[in-house]
Amino acid sequence: MALRSDLYERQRVVKLNGRKGSPRGTGQAGREVQNEERRRGILKALYACIRKKGFTGSSLTDIALEAGMSPSHIRYYFNGKNAILESYLEQTCEQILSQIRAIDTADPLQWFEDFTDFFIGNPWITPARLSVMVEIFGISVHDTELRRIKARYDQEIRDILRQFFERVGCARSLDPAEAAEITQAIESGLKYNIVFKEAFDPAHARRIFIKAVRELTGAPV
Repeated sequence: MALRSDLYERQRVVKLNGRKGSPRGTGQAGREVQNEERRRGILKALYACIRKKGFTGSSLTDIALEAGMSPSHIRYYFNGKNAILESYLEQTCEQILSQIRAIDTADPLQWFEDFTDFFIGNPWITPARLSVMVEIFGISVHDTELRRIKARYDQEIRDILRQFFERVGCARSLDPAEAAEITQAIESGLKYNIVFKEAFDPAHARRIFIKAVRELTGAPV
């Protein structure tokens, strides 16, 4: 999934080096930037390999070739294929959460509209990217570290939704935590449909998601 742009990276390198010139600079700061670039390249290579062969079908050699490196060189940055996957999932989850946290919360109803657009109508969240995440979530079932990352991400999403329901209220039979859990389940199901449903309609998904959540708030539908 998308990480920082090359333009941003070049600007950051210039700032670290305190001068314009070499794209990576020299000394410790330059090495740190170079290492970060290579880690990012390895994560992109992992994504490409999962898209082509799936995680199980991709070897460390496949990832290395995709990244333009040798397997032994990759081990300088990550201790094997699973460590790359863990870093990929953690960075992806944090990226999603940071974008959600950036949504203006002044008006809770407008916040919910923007939250819905982020998850349902976001052009960045494509079937290809979601299919990779669905595969990783499946692997997480039997991987302790991946499961921890996924569980923490899910809990943060539920906490964000709970805060929304605390502000707008819930249907009489629910409390905010219950409403948040139901909302997350609906949102997750709709995203799975993007991967598995042949004729997925984002506009329809957005309508039914908003309708379901309005029912959870107790507001007229």
